[in-house]
Amino acid sequence: MDSQVIGTGRYLDIVDNTWREERLPFEDIQVSADDLPDPETDTGESSLTLKEQEQTWSDLALTNLNQLHHNL
Repeated sequence: MDSQVIGTGRYLDIVDNTWREERLPFEDIQVSADDLPDPETDTGESSLTLKEQEQTWSDLALTNLNQLHHNL
């Protein structure tokens, strides 16, 4: 089942308390704008990223409507 992780215990040698407590400084974490939640959302779905919002439009096949309009 995908929601259950089956651990083998192989990582116990490389993960210790010192490594586990290390934190990357916030300014060193680089995230592209497409992977961040939309700061100017009008729909109330502030948890969706710009990439996810674009995907929902293509899921509805609305891009085909634009092509049909140009063919008329």
